[in-house]
Amino acid sequence: MSTPLRTLGVIPARAQSSRFPLKVIAPILGKPMVQYIWEQSQQASKLNQVIVAVDSPKVMSAVQAFGAHVLMTPPELPSGSDRVAHVAMERDVDIVINLQADEPLLSARAIDQLISKLEQDPTLDLATLVVPQSNPQALNDVNVVKCVKSVTDRALYFSRQPLRVSPEGGFLKHIGIYAYRKNALLKLSKLAPSLLERTEKLEQLRALENGMSIGVCLMNEDTIAVDVPEDIQKVERVLRAKGYEN
Repeated sequence: MSTPLRTLGVIPARAQSSRFPLKVIAPILGKPMVQYIWEQSQQASKLNQVIVAVDSPKVMSAVQAFGAHVLMTPPELPSGSDRVAHVAMERDVDIVINLQADEPLLSARAIDQLISKLEQDPTLDLATLVVPQSNPQALNDVNVVKCVKSVTDRALYFSRQPLRVSPEGGFLKHIGIYAYRKNALLKLSKLAPSLLERTEKLEQLRALENGMSIGVCLMNEDTIAVDVPEDIQKVERVLRAKGYEN
């Protein structure tokens, strides 16, 4: 029997956001947004440890208040994945999950699905999530990232532009959560931003351009990423429909 892989979840919770400052602790039904993904990570059966990586005392205080393991990281780190790599570097783990604080509707089941993908296929460097969509408005929305994959469920490309996967107009919406093998994450964090990455403003293209393999996990349930304050109300409507109340 093979030894179980050691797993670490990191939630990068940066204070500043150009469109929504301090969004990671913005209240959603009375709780800071980052608390939702942390609670789901606690229910994920395949995660051994979860750390919230912050860059400001205000966010640290909010995270400590709901009992999470929190770590202060350098504010000058340029991206969430760099913050995750900084946390993972000195830890003895095999798989690292980058859990986005602005995905409050992501389920524990989806987190376990990502880890299983890397457990089942040792040739993959990282794995990510997609959900099938058919909304023409979303297809043409540059804020909705699309993915095309191979028949073996490996990512071929990601774009903000329309990328259909069926003649009827269906597409795969990318959910920006990643599971990395630790060595792949550290390698990626040391690579310079690639041409396609800079063109599309999508960090995952750096991995593809440098020959890394990305496994794609199909989800059945969509999520709502919080990019602007107006997205809070959308998330609250979904949570209330599921029985959450403040």
